[in-house]
Amino acid sequence: MVRSLGLVLAGVVVVWFFAQPPHSDEKVLRTVDPSGDIAAFEADAPGAPAPGALPAQWRATSSTRTADPRTLRVGYVTPANEYAEYAASFEPGATFVADLTGSSQATTVDIDGVSWERYRDEDGSESLVRTYGPVTVVVGTTRSTASTDELRVLVRSLTTG
Repeated sequence: MVRSLGLVLAGVVVVWFFAQPPHSDEKVLRTVDPSGDIAAFEADAPGAPAPGALPAQWRATSSTRTADPRTLRVGYVTPANEYAEYAASFEPGATFVADLTGSSQATTVDIDGVSWERYRDEDGSESLVRTYGPVTVVVGTTRSTASTDELRVLVRSLTTG
């Protein structure tokens, strides 16, 4: 019986040894190429702005396009390792904005002569919102940790395809 228990304990030690995490707790950031989703959304929404060229330190980490409602969401990690998101949809503006900003009160902010609505969530997440015909664009969202200046960089990258 002692021998059997010793074999089981030896097996546990081996599994424990190989299950140890690496010494570095730094994870590799998975990046994606959102260009296919962006191009498809631009074909659905001519004239609606979509993310264009960003500084090299910006890394796209997620990209999702849905058909019903027609929506595009692209997430980025900024040079300061914060998260910023672009979202655009044909979904009714009020519903889409409330879901993504987590706030119902907006102030107005001017970015390069263009007026945007700014929303702040309870946790401090900032979102910038603007409507282009039937498309509502949200830069930021409730998941965003990016600063106002970083969101402005993302807004300035928007181009119409």
